[in-house]
Amino acid sequence: DSPKAICTSLGYRELNDSSLAVKGNSGTLSSTKDTRYYRRKKTNLFKEIRSCQRTDTYHIVELSCKNIECGVRRVEKTQPQTRIIGGKPSPPGDWPFLAALLGGPEQIFYCAGVLISDQWVLTASHCVGNFSHGDTSGWTIQLGITRRHSHSFFGQKAKVKRVVPHPQYNIGIAHDNDVALFQLQNKVTFHEHLRPVCLPEPDRLLEPGTNCTVIGWGKKEDSNLSEYEAEVNEVQVPVLNRSLCNKWLEPRELNVTDGMICAGYEHGGMDACQGDSGGPLLCRTSPNSNRWFVGGIVSWGIKCAHPRLPGVYAYVPKYVKWIRKQMAMYAD
Repeated sequence: DSPKAICTSLGYRELNDSSLAVKGNSGTLSSTKDTRYYRRKKTNLFKEIRSCQRTDTYHIVELSCKNIECGVRRVEKTQPQTRIIGGKPSPPGDWPFLAALLGGPEQIFYCAGVLISDQWVLTASHCVGNFSHGDTSGWTIQLGITRRHSHSFFGQKAKVKRVVPHPQYNIGIAHDNDVALFQLQNKVTFHEHLRPVCLPEPDRLLEPGTNCTVIGWGKKEDSNLSEYEAEVNEVQVPVLNRSLCNKWLEPRELNVTDGMICAGYEHGGMDACQGDSGGPLLCRTSPNSNRWFVGGIVSWGIKCAHPRLPGVYAYVPKYVKWIRKQMAMYAD
C-alpha cells in the first residue's frame, strides 16, 4: 500500500498508478506495479528504493495521484481550544491553507488570504487597494508557512497573474461584497504543509452558535503601538445571529447584510484585529470532522474584541457561485 500511502501523505485521495524504474547505462527499464504486487511479494515501495546500491543503476519512482482532499489539517487536536486577541499561537504546519499577501519589492505584509485551489487565493476586496486594476507584479503570495519571517523548506512564494475584486464591493452599503481573488502565475505543488481549504456549498447555512476558528498574523492588542505577529494565532468564536449583530451595531449606524456574518462574544475578549484582514473564518464540515471549509473572510469591525462589537466577515457561501465562475473564466 506504499504508493497510496505516499499519495495520502501528499493530501490526495486516490492513486492513479505507480511505477518503479531501474535506470542505468543501458537505458531505463520501467514496470508498473499496483497494490497487489507489493502484497504478493511482501514488500513495499519504500523497501524497493531503500535497497539502492551505489552502482551504475538506480531506482526511479513515478507516482500519479489525483483528487486532492481539501480542508485537511496535518495536526488535529483532540480537544478544540477556545483560547489574534484572546488567541494562542498555532504550531507550524497546523493551517496549511493560510496565505500571506505581500506587496512591493520589499514584500511588505498587507493582508492574509486562504488557498482554495492550486492556483487561486481568496481574500478581501479591501486588501486589494489600487493594485486591482493595475500592475499585478507588485504582489507576492507566501504559502505553506505559519511564521511570516521564516524561510521554511515547505514554504512557497508565488507571483500573481490576475487580481479579481468583487465588482460590487463597497457600492451602496459600506463593506458589502468584501471578497477578492488572486490567480497565481503558476500552479502550486501540494504537500502536508500546503493544501487548499474547502469551499462551502452555495446554500450552506452557518447557524448561530456554530463555533468556527479565525486565524491570522494580526495584532494581539487593540493598540496603535501593537505590531503584527510573526507567527499565526488562532481563536475560536461562535457565529452570531445576524439580527442580533445588527441590533448591537445599530447605534453606530452600520448594517450587516446577507453578504456578511458576525462572529464573537457579547462580552468581547476574543476577536480578529488589524492585520487579520482577508484571512479565513474556518468551520468544520461537520461537528467532529477533521475537514474545514472557509465560512467567512475577515472584513471589518469596530475596535477589536470589545463587548457587543463582534468581528464582521464576508459570508463566503453567498459568493461561492461568483468565485467558481471567475475560476472557470480564467482557468489555464
